[in-house]
Amino acid sequence: MMSRRLFTTSTKAASDYYKITLKRSSIGLPKDIKAASKTLGLVRLHQTSYKPVNASNAGLILKLKELVQVEVVDHIPTKEELAALKPSRGYTVVGRKL
Repeated sequence: MMSRRLFTTSTKAASDYYKITLKRSSIGLPKDIKAASKTLGLVRLHQTSYKPVNASNAGLILKLKELVQVEVVDHIPTKEELAALKPSRGYTVVGRKL
């Protein structure tokens, strides 16, 4: 008889994360959908949270599939990495017309 493994134990699968961003509001939706978004850590629009890849998080994402944008990333970025992605504050004068 063949035995099947139900769960993967590879380190590659265990190190992946969902990057979940709330794109649509949950105003006017049922309480269970609002609770699912709060469970994922999404309260405000365009808020992003990182959750490990597993079946329970996948089920919550499936419940919110019309409201969220999901990507699979290999690590959670640090504050320094996020700050490096932002453009510098203010503006710069490129040329003058006089």
